[in-house]
Amino acid sequence: MNSKLKKIFLISLAALIAFSSAACKKSVKVDNVSSEPVISSKPAVSEEAPVDNGIRLVISSPQKNTDYVTEPDYTFFGTSDPAEPLTVNGTAVERGEDGIFAYSVKLNVGNNVFNFEHKGETHTYTVNYRYVIIKEYTPSGAQTYPSGSTIVVNVNARRGSTVTAAFNGETITLTPEKDTDENKTDFIGYNGVIRLPSDNAQDLNLGKITYKAVHNGKTESFSSGKIICKKSDVIVDYDPNATPNGGRYMNVGSGYIAEIVEYNAETFDGNVSDASLKDGSVDWSRPTNNYLPKGTLDYCSTSLISYKETNYVTLRAGYRVYLERKDKPHTELKPVVRRYVGSLPDHNEIKVADFSEDGSHTRLTLDALWKAPFYLDILPQSYTNPAKQDYRITQATYNYIDITFCYATSFEGEITVPESNPLFKSAEVIQNYTADGSATRDFTLRLHLKKQGAFYGWDSYYNENNQLVFEFLNPKAVTADASNEYGVNLNGAKILIDVGHGGKDSGAIGFGLYESHANLTLAFKIKAELEKMGAEVHMTRTGDTTSSTDDKLQMIRRIKPDYCIAVHHNSNNSSSPHGFGSYYSTPYSKKAAEYVLAQTRGTGIYDNSKEIFKWHYYFMARSSVCPVVLTENGFISNPTDFESIKDDGKNILKAKAIARGIADYFNSIQ
Repeated sequence: MNSKLKKIFLISLAALIAFSSAACKKSVKVDNVSSEPVISSKPAVSEEAPVDNGIRLVISSPQKNTDYVTEPDYTFFGTSDPAEPLTVNGTAVERGEDGIFAYSVKLNVGNNVFNFEHKGETHTYTVNYRYVIIKEYTPSGAQTYPSGSTIVVNVNARRGSTVTAAFNGETITLTPEKDTDENKTDFIGYNGVIRLPSDNAQDLNLGKITYKAVHNGKTESFSSGKIICKKSDVIVDYDPNATPNGGRYMNVGSGYIAEIVEYNAETFDGNVSDASLKDGSVDWSRPTNNYLPKGTLDYCSTSLISYKETNYVTLRAGYRVYLERKDKPHTELKPVVRRYVGSLPDHNEIKVADFSEDGSHTRLTLDALWKAPFYLDILPQSYTNPAKQDYRITQATYNYIDITFCYATSFEGEITVPESNPLFKSAEVIQNYTADGSATRDFTLRLHLKKQGAFYGWDSYYNENNQLVFEFLNPKAVTADASNEYGVNLNGAKILIDVGHGGKDSGAIGFGLYESHANLTLAFKIKAELEKMGAEVHMTRTGDTTSSTDDKLQMIRRIKPDYCIAVHHNSNNSSSPHGFGSYYSTPYSKKAAEYVLAQTRGTGIYDNSKEIFKWHYYFMARSSVCPVVLTENGFISNPTDFESIKDDGKNILKAKAIARGIADYFNSIQ
């Protein structure tokens, strides 16, 4: 270093020392008792300057400042700075530790103005409560029906209303539906039955349906679009004697053929009554409903049964199936049945081609003369109260599976069940006769289970050789494993996680969080825990994508899992309901749902007094392929549950509990 640079360096060093000394003198306080310096903790800013942490009031629901509703109960969801007061119209709002809140009010008729004040800012919302008597009605638009069709008119109106429908010169009084919803609202469905002419030689314009409801002295009315009844379509070459008498068969009176064009068609009881049409039970999904594979054929009615603008076709076998249905969340209708004029053989013939098992499934392959319908029943099994759509079971009592082959007049071949088969112990063929005992009506194959209640799922399809194939899920063998925290090795077990909602279907929204996002977060954690046990885990989605009901059902049929867990979060118009829910639909899913509930109960995250364990007809839960458990992992609309939903640590605890419940289920079926 030269002398000039050295001089500059020394001057700079001296200045730095002087500055540091001055700074220390300003920041050191000398105590009268101790000579030790105490560094002041006061910030450099002025004491009078307010500290703003940047947290502002955010109302996540409603998303607009003006809202229009038809029910009086209303809830605001949002977040705020917990350190600062929050008021609405001058009243303090109760909040959680993180400042989240759900503010519920009872609206007055007309405009309701709410001024939220927080940190010097005011947010104003106007909620218009329109007192309506009729909320919605069907049919609503113009409709065209085949002659002889049965139309169920439905009006969603206030409880206690008197509701009528006037059509084609006749006025009928509508009947309230059976109330199966535990979250009762101010509205309920009212139904009535209208039957269209069946012998008209030309198309008829029957005019509009006028709906009227009277409630507390007030009246409201609406009209549908025009109703067209197509001319009578009589098929002259139909032989009514082709329908065997007895059993569940029905004389549909036409030569129309219905072909199932969907891969899996849910069936309903074809023998409907006015009472079932009026109370809504005609449309109930039940665990006793069957699923017919793509390609199934049968004679069908030319007329339709229309319920809430969903049309059913009646099959000669005694089934009703959808003519078309929505593939939610998509709104367009997809065909379930293709109808055309034709003829079918007057009987069917069944022959056993193969009975074998490959470890995961026991498989029955049959040759048939044609692709006639069948019935598959899990028997004997009783349910709590089917009349009120309560299909809970107290105990699994079934010990055999009956498959009845419609119109079969012969059944060839024997089924010898090897002792090594993990599912069945024997098989027998039962010949059924017509009501008068004069002829064979059909045949039933009865497969006896090895243990009472030991059945795990089934599926059916026609293979490339047009053979009818039944696949029955075998119990998955698992072993103990001390190397993981669960003590179970699930190596080889296939588990499908159905991640609820997604994409354009956000599900519920609570405090600005989409249910679809919360579902995916928890699903990934469940997947990680199951993989620790060696399970092969699949998910219906791994991103924020739209998965339709068809996408999910095709996936479960393709993967053929040993177990399916559906991940959802609950919601309610009120912020009060909270807790965990475990649901099942098929009788062989109950045990699986019980184990998940028991393990979740032990986490301490939820209020166990509010837990929900019940039967339900949720779409995914109705799959027959394997045990399906649908979970509602807290209410996204409840502040306390929401805290756990967004807490990463608690989500891990939830995932571990669900994984333990799944492990317990597999241990129980060994």
